[in-house]
Amino acid sequence: MRTITIVYERHHYLYRWLKPMFAARNEFKNLGYKVEYQSFIDYLPIFRGGFQKKLEHASLKSACRGKHDIVMMAFHHSTSDFCMKLSSEERIEILKKIKKQCNLLVWLDTADSTGTCMFDVIPYVDLYFKKQLLKNTDDYCRDVYGTRTFCEYYHNMLNIEDDTITQRYYPHTEKQYLSKLRVAWNVGIGDLYAVKPIQLILHPFSVTKPDFLSPDSERHLDVQYRGSGYSPIAGYPRSRSKELMMEMIKESNIKISDITKRIPKEEFIKEGQNSKCILSPFGWGEICGRDFEAFVYGACMIKQDMSHCITYPDAYQPGVTYIPLKWDFSDFKETLIKAASPEYKELAKRAQEYYKHFFTKAGRKDFAKHIVNELER
Repeated sequence: MRTITIVYERHHYLYRWLKPMFAARNEFKNLGYKVEYQSFIDYLPIFRGGFQKKLEHASLKSACRGKHDIVMMAFHHSTSDFCMKLSSEERIEILKKIKKQCNLLVWLDTADSTGTCMFDVIPYVDLYFKKQLLKNTDDYCRDVYGTRTFCEYYHNMLNIEDDTITQRYYPHTEKQYLSKLRVAWNVGIGDLYAVKPIQLILHPFSVTKPDFLSPDSERHLDVQYRGSGYSPIAGYPRSRSKELMMEMIKESNIKISDITKRIPKEEFIKEGQNSKCILSPFGWGEICGRDFEAFVYGACMIKQDMSHCITYPDAYQPGVTYIPLKWDFSDFKETLIKAASPEYKELAKRAQEYYKHFFTKAGRKDFAKHIVNELER
């Protein structure tokens, strides 16, 4: 029996994302793997501020001292001291110490995009798991504008700069390390639907199953969307979507949400449940919780084409689980105008059935097999 020990920064967001590993602990055990945290306190992601940072540092010190088989490390590139405050040299020294204490060292990249990689660590770990991985991994061997391929696309298309996404440099890697890349799992099977933090703590070995709404339920809106752009390039997919939808309100009879104002979260959820389609453009990354809310609400997901990347679960099968949009928005209006069509409703049904599988025992088994296959190949 091999043992996987998870070391993380103790942030509740990462705890939610890591929970599928523990929900499938019996399935992993059947495959010859035990999944564990370093200590009991790792099951309590309730600490914030300075105390949380002290615990993060303590977990790293413990990993440097303790003997382990497989260590998986999950530290976010923009929230953890390990990634934000330490220099690359200091980070590498810690990784070297941990590597001496284990048989296999795995980095879990927690970024929301296919980019923003912590590739300074890749020479010093055995495997580098990423939530969503570019199909063309050669792009990881060059500097990409904004460290995201879709941001580079809009930078070239619009010929404008975006200091928001270029102020921090993320190094590329070398071809010799591409063989270390692996596909982890996206937020879709994390504990997205635990309403209260106490639910996370009281049920450490399960993921909250969402309350799925039938696509056949009565709906009054054709499309829900309330996103807004927050930077010239990274926010462009959302701001451009808003512009085009404003035009569609004047040009057609399409029924959409009022995108000119913000509403409370509870009202936003009800609005999504009352929509036939949910539009979910790229944000800081390609994938977000909105994609999977569409499945839960029984709505058809409409999203920019995701064929450039690989992720697990494979929630982005064109014409099967979502309707893809061209990155240049040239087919935006003709795609959304069909929001109330029987075709989109049938797609919503197929997508929901696909997603439901991952909250079953068979789904947990498939997940465990995926991770073990990535570890062993």
